[in-house]
Amino acid sequence: MGSIVCATRGGEGSRAAQLAAIARAKASDKPLIFLYVVDPHSLDDEVDDNLRDALLAELNWMGETLLRIAQKRADAAYLGTEVRIRRGNVREEIVRFVKDVKADTLILGAPRGTTANVFGDDAIERLAESIRQQTAVTVEIIRPDRIKIKSEQSKR
Repeated sequence: MGSIVCATRGGEGSRAAQLAAIARAKASDKPLIFLYVVDPHSLDDEVDDNLRDALLAELNWMGETLLRIAQKRADAAYLGTEVRIRRGNVREEIVRFVKDVKADTLILGAPRGTTANVFGDDAIERLAESIRQQTAVTVEIIRPDRIKIKSEQSKR
């Protein structure tokens, strides 16, 4: 039985993805793993070498914090989860990770303000397609508006 991986970061898109991943894991009875990737290359051009290690430590701390928040959401839904942090290029590490854990599904949160593009050419859709091609894993993009709409409908 494969697992569900939810790649997470901060923001509404990740919150929506986490909630969708929790619901999917509960419905399918598959293990859920929250993943955060620290990308040291994102600091290459803009950070003085003297600050690099300190900033990487802060990014790692932020990842641990975001993963604890995701795990608490799952705990509130009575679902046990695993959390993992990887360091490297985000796309490459996600690909490597879903292969390592033999995941069936990867759930990604779209950044707030993006909408599904029929041509599949926004950044999150390109990332999803690249991962799909390299892993044959089902990749689902969750948009924050989708969760918000469902939440509002359930209140009526």
